[in-house]
Amino acid sequence: MSPTTALETSSVAKPLASATPILSVKNIEVIYDHVILVLRGVSFVVPQGKIVALLGANGAGKSTTLKSVSTLLASERGEVTKGSIEFRGKRTEGLAPGEMVDMGMVQVMEGRHCFGHLSVEDNLITGAYARPIKHAQVRQELERIYDYFPRLKTRRTSLAGYTSGGEQQMVAIGRAMMAKPSMLLLDEPSMGLAPQIVAEIFEIVRELNQKEGVSILLAEQNTNVALKYADYGYILESGRVMMDGTAKELAENADVKEFYLGVSNEGRKSFRGMKSYRRRKRWL
Repeated sequence: MSPTTALETSSVAKPLASATPILSVKNIEVIYDHVILVLRGVSFVVPQGKIVALLGANGAGKSTTLKSVSTLLASERGEVTKGSIEFRGKRTEGLAPGEMVDMGMVQVMEGRHCFGHLSVEDNLITGAYARPIKHAQVRQELERIYDYFPRLKTRRTSLAGYTSGGEQQMVAIGRAMMAKPSMLLLDEPSMGLAPQIVAEIFEIVRELNQKEGVSILLAEQNTNVALKYADYGYILESGRVMMDGTAKELAENADVKEFYLGVSNEGRKSFRGMKSYRRRKRWL
């Protein structure tokens, strides 16, 4: 079965229709400042315990989609004006971000956003504040996070602001995991990091998914890495889902190879001419 496109099927992917979704997004439209239309009819599902990737270039609408799901849009004067979002079978309209955390959804924002003046360990501890747990349990949770991120254990007394970019990304993910989420939203976790660090972080993300059953919605420009670790992917362009399929299908698709991985039957290419680039995309 080849990847589907927006012209061939509804945006809710048929291959995942039979799986139990932890998240279901149906035909949402997002507008900023009551004027700027950013998302148009975006639909997708995240099955329980799976990794789903939202792929696309900068400005495609990936971060806006994640903020729509986590209800963080209001802080940026955005709103979902059409469609519906259901998390664990419950509509999320009108819920605050804190309520989403209580339901088991945590977002790791783009850019890492650590508390630079706090130590690595204090940063991690802040993630447990959403849970009514005792001090002894906090220590147990810290050891659980250190098992996944041994590098953080060696840097636990260091100020987070003086750690490397990769370590700060680990702190951000570890802090989110301290809240014991059933679903994790990751926004551009590879941004600005060396390939070796990116691979290390994604290996840990996959381990979290497999060992703890955490469902993951990943927004990522690095299509090659995302498809290596995801179960399913959706490609966004200009605020719309243009193509979806399993990670294997998308990785083997000629259009995806050419326009997102930079490889065609003739070898690696550079697409500097935007008119030619758009004209040759067969799904536009």
